[in-house]
Amino acid sequence: MSVRPSYLLKLGLPAALVAAGLVTVVGSSVSAAEPGPYRNAFPVEARKSPTAAKVADAYDPHTVLVKFSAKASAAARSTVLAKHNSRQAATLATSDYVTVSSNDNAPDLLKKLRAEPSVELASLNYVRKAAATPNDEYYRVDQGYLSTIRMPQAWDLSKTAGAQTVAVLDTGVDGGHPELSGRVYTGYNAFNGSTNANDDRGHGTMVAGIIAANTNNARGIAGVAWNAKILPVKVLDDHGRGSDSSVVAGINWAASHGARVINMSLGGASYNAVMHDAVKKAVAKGIVVVASSGNDYDSTPNYPAAFPETISVGATDNNGALTTFSSWGDTVDIAAPGWNILSTGPRALTDPDYLPYWGGSGTSFSAPMVAGVAAMLRNKYPSWTPAQVEAQLKATARDAGPRGADLYYGAGILDAANALGATWAPEFWAAGPDGNDVPARATAMASLSITGAIGTEGEEDWYSAYSPAARNVVITLTPPTYDDANRAQNVDPVLRVYDGQLKLIAFADDGFGTERAQLTLPAGTSYFKVTNYNGSRDSRPYTLAVANTGAGGSLSGDRYWVRDTAPADLASGVAQTASPSVTFERDLDPASVTTSTVRLLHGKTGAVVPSAPSYDAATKKLTVDPTATLQDNTPYRVVVGAVKDTTGATMPGSYLVFFRTVDAAPAPITNFTVAGQYGTATMKWTLPGITDLDQVVVRRNAGTTPPSAPNTGTSVYGGTASSATATGLANATSYAVRAWVKDRSGKWSSSVQAQLTGTYPTMTANATALNYGGKVTLTGSVVRVDTKEPLGGVLVSLYGRNKNSSTWREITRVTTTAGGTYSVTYQPLYSTVFAWGYNGSPQLLGSRTGNWTVDVRPTLTANLTATAIKLGQSTTFYGYVRPQHAGSTVYLQRSTGSTWTTITSTKLNSTGNYGFAIKPTARASYTYRVVFQDDGDHATGVSPAKAFTVS
Repeated sequence: MSVRPSYLLKLGLPAALVAAGLVTVVGSSVSAAEPGPYRNAFPVEARKSPTAAKVADAYDPHTVLVKFSAKASAAARSTVLAKHNSRQAATLATSDYVTVSSNDNAPDLLKKLRAEPSVELASLNYVRKAAATPNDEYYRVDQGYLSTIRMPQAWDLSKTAGAQTVAVLDTGVDGGHPELSGRVYTGYNAFNGSTNANDDRGHGTMVAGIIAANTNNARGIAGVAWNAKILPVKVLDDHGRGSDSSVVAGINWAASHGARVINMSLGGASYNAVMHDAVKKAVAKGIVVVASSGNDYDSTPNYPAAFPETISVGATDNNGALTTFSSWGDTVDIAAPGWNILSTGPRALTDPDYLPYWGGSGTSFSAPMVAGVAAMLRNKYPSWTPAQVEAQLKATARDAGPRGADLYYGAGILDAANALGATWAPEFWAAGPDGNDVPARATAMASLSITGAIGTEGEEDWYSAYSPAARNVVITLTPPTYDDANRAQNVDPVLRVYDGQLKLIAFADDGFGTERAQLTLPAGTSYFKVTNYNGSRDSRPYTLAVANTGAGGSLSGDRYWVRDTAPADLASGVAQTASPSVTFERDLDPASVTTSTVRLLHGKTGAVVPSAPSYDAATKKLTVDPTATLQDNTPYRVVVGAVKDTTGATMPGSYLVFFRTVDAAPAPITNFTVAGQYGTATMKWTLPGITDLDQVVVRRNAGTTPPSAPNTGTSVYGGTASSATATGLANATSYAVRAWVKDRSGKWSSSVQAQLTGTYPTMTANATALNYGGKVTLTGSVVRVDTKEPLGGVLVSLYGRNKNSSTWREITRVTTTAGGTYSVTYQPLYSTVFAWGYNGSPQLLGSRTGNWTVDVRPTLTANLTATAIKLGQSTTFYGYVRPQHAGSTVYLQRSTGSTWTTITSTKLNSTGNYGFAIKPTARASYTYRVVFQDDGDHATGVSPAKAFTVS
């Protein structure tokens, strides 16, 4: 796959495109299709979108909800579960409803359970989720492009751009549009320095609506970021044009007035150092700058998109295929839909009989989708730099076109959901090699006419024809019918004819119509190369025909450089040990073959893969030998540029070969460690070095036999991290853990396993109740559950909690003896629940003993002011409670034989003292005591009994 040399100029451009090239900066959408009232012509009484077809809900693959018959006994229920190798996983609000779990798939289990007489009702355990589908009128039918970038799934994670402000540098914005009302700040007009940034063209209002149209308001359209704020900066006039000075002024104003993202759906071909400096300063302030790649349908860099600091966005249709008009080249970073986009239009420019919603096509409308998602990323990760935001957008983009980063889609098509944290989605479709990508694999023309198709972006189709003698011919290349009104992709054919030594002898490129070349075809083999001037593909066939004619002639052109490659361009399944090669038509200067002119690049990251290029003059073959084995199922590309032949001529442009390595089973995780705690275990591992990781799956079984497959046992983890925590582990139980790696094509690695041995501690104590100030001795031992071997020399902790509290605290930590025993003497101040705990270690699971409760009784003293009194006199029963319980109630009780009866009560004073005045009404002997009732902190305490007589 070659890149068009810059000296080949396009002829016969449409007038609008030629005019667009005459200005320094131009709104990029005018190069393809001007925005205007939407083509479906929504009248004021606009139609409602039909309700979309319901999609079946997902369900848990291994559980079923069951209601057993009220007459079914516990034994009958257990029999049913055992019969189907299932178990009761949970009980719902009433005991009749349970969740049943099994290794069988849920539909099969459901069918079996419904056939059981004891089962009254059964259903799949459906997975419900928040529905983030907005209710805007035109969303379902007219905004399919939002599904292309997975916005609905992204909205399930986040709908907001928070305080992030997006500056729209454009023709202005109609801030009073119903869909933008309340979203648009006071802006700036770079032409006159005023705050009047009203839209007199329509382009800027469309861009703003794509980013931030009021969403879920039952009207109009949905914006990418539901509540984003727009900062309008008018830098283009009512013709969609503006000078660099206006754009630079707009960038600087936006950067100093709160913009966190800048969208520029404008551009031109000339590099401007001053504009570049303004962009660099904005990025240095932490602002993400997004721009449209342009609509010139060639590889000419378009600025400001081509600045390295800018995120350059190309345009696709809703199916993820590059549009004809989208500019391409190595400055494109990412792509997003830009064909038939519906958005807001300025009210003042809309016919009163129609609603202010406009439609248009262009990279102008792709860029704001990226800008809106960038604002959502800024909100979610406020500390991220612009470079980090760009890296996230590119790393999560869905691959399209030639696998890996390419000249047409950059890193791929925007995936808003993956960028914001959802799982990946499959790559967009791409064709493989067509078998005639180089002269060595040219398709021989068996007749005077042949058909083919440009099935891949940037494709070259080679054909060969043999003539025993020179003859005059006309070669006609007829493309599929041009239809830019209904098709996003149309072929603009280019025909080149070469002789047997690959010297150019004819060239035809007159625009989108039929191409003809009239020439003298030399004796021997000749080659015809068919390419598309723009970057898009088109599955419709073209026709190449050769006919004799009376006149001839030949163009004296350059020789083509490359005759063959291995592997073929776009090949897949290439061995990981492969050494790519390029065979040339001419003799190269071996000194020009260096690591600077010949590179092997990683298709996903763009990083240079360490390799050694070499050249064999006898075969004219250049070979690239990687210094290490290539990763599996990974895109790579060979880039050859600036090599010289033996005459000193330099190869123009660059020659690219895209290929993908074989999809081998992934390697397993390594360095798998499991460290136990109580009830949990921390697992760590090293991920394999693959680019198509889907997830690491970790499963467990109780006991010593690990799960046999990734769908057996109990799930511990499934994700892409390099660590996880297993929870819900039972006390005094061993576990066997096994882990697998799954790649995105569904292949599994071999497994890695680890054991987590349970432990069993015991506890005894010499008391269950103490008086305040007393001590208890708590002892025990800890052993492995498998061998009963004592755990000597390990740390164990004594835990406690107040009897009326649920919060545990570590009281002390001791080291076990060689026999695994431990002992602590402790003075509790409150009634305390104790437990010993071993907190685990690598391969050993932590454990806890049962609870041991020690009640602490308070100390109560008792005194009488007199032990003998006269009838009618009184005596005081007094004392104190320790510890002090100021405000707590104590009760005075009197003995009547073997029974104590409460007479009265009082509250302890601030020092814990009490006193009761006793005045008996009859002569007798009396015995009294004071009782403090259990309050959780302390057990019931009783004072000594005191007796006195009344005479």
